[in-house]
Amino acid sequence: MLKIWRVLISTIFLLVFLPTSAIYAASEQGPKLVSGAPVRHTLVSCATNNAEALTCIESIAVIEKPGDEPIMGKLTGRKILSGNDGRIGDSERPVLLANGATEISVTPGNYEEWTFPKADGTSSKIGDVIIASEFQPYKATWCWTADQCSSDREEYTLPLQSSQGPDAWKNNSDFVFVVTIRAPQTFEFGEISGSAKNASVVYGKDLPDFKGVAMRQIVATFSPIATARGVQSGGGAPPEKATFTTYNANLWIYGLNNDITKFLGPCAKLGGVQVVSNAMHSVDPVWDPATETIKVRLETPHLKPDGELNLGYLEVRIPRKSAICMWGLDLDGSIKASVSITYDDGSAPSVATVIGKRVENDYLIITSGFHFSSPNVAIKITQAAATPTTSPTPSASPSPVPTTKVIAAKKRKTTISCIKGKTVRKVSGLTPVCPKGYFLKN
Repeated sequence: MLKIWRVLISTIFLLVFLPTSAIYAASEQGPKLVSGAPVRHTLVSCATNNAEALTCIESIAVIEKPGDEPIMGKLTGRKILSGNDGRIGDSERPVLLANGATEISVTPGNYEEWTFPKADGTSSKIGDVIIASEFQPYKATWCWTADQCSSDREEYTLPLQSSQGPDAWKNNSDFVFVVTIRAPQTFEFGEISGSAKNASVVYGKDLPDFKGVAMRQIVATFSPIATARGVQSGGGAPPEKATFTTYNANLWIYGLNNDITKFLGPCAKLGGVQVVSNAMHSVDPVWDPATETIKVRLETPHLKPDGELNLGYLEVRIPRKSAICMWGLDLDGSIKASVSITYDDGSAPSVATVIGKRVENDYLIITSGFHFSSPNVAIKITQAAATPTTSPTPSASPSPVPTTKVIAAKKRKTTISCIKGKTVRKVSGLTPVCPKGYFLKN
């Protein structure tokens, strides 16, 4: 996913954040916080939390199809070293070398594998699952290069993948995972995004204090989704045609202290806006006060690996308190969702379907059928026109209201300047966005 991060000056970073052997103790999860600055670490089961990290995975369950009872997961005992992935690892930060140069150092931890045994002695058709999850506390530091770091990240990463191979979940589109995390109550989620569907992240029950820290559950419910992918050069457009498809389920749960959430404007502090899709990358949602819309940019190949048109799927879940803040609308009223889709090249979107419905204290908007590669989607909730009726019947969950066509707005191309260190890059388009690693020049 494309994210916008703050670039820190490397010399300041090295003076402030460089770890010493006195601060961290080794564990199978990577560095353990003893004192001083916090560090990023892998998220393991609370049952195997030997490093006694504050946060851990309480449980994972799978529901094979709607109406089924959850099948609780159990650990297989298999551990997967996070360092096997060149990008993901614990405590990624610059280390000063003897010659004065810097390099990225990663202390890897372990991910764990889960299985789902049924009461009759058989196992779920879902097979075994690897939870490649990590937690980054506020003020922990993550680096992409030795001079490009951010300490304003507070987040859980929650990727799930099959142990049976990349195509194992290809024909199992109905099942749902439920992951319960033990988390400090100081962590309040501000935004959720990812490659998934049927997604919902809520607070669960309060838990007993751990090491004097108030704890509670975070419950994430989501399903895998087919995502067409290809090699995308840094900052460039996605390829026209995908080279492979994944069928995984990935969520990113960003805390209110994460600088990503600030792009939702003054209402960001309320938290809880959730955006998931089948896109390879997405720019995190941005609040546009001029149009009173939430804007999301999606990027993925225009065609699937077999040459078939790649059609988009987008879920946006907006909490009641955020709807009141953004639009002054209470979800108890008669409301409707409107979605506008534009493309940088001016092309019109294909016919899309938009469904809006109330789901408990959220308003869920599902948009599907639009084409890729880089649509700019703007979402808005408005008051629906009153429909005369002689005997109104209140309903806690209004029926979905479909809209069968989305019309592209007429817009002029604009140009912005993006910076990365000493490099300045100009980006033009109807809704220009800085590429990954670049930041808007004021």
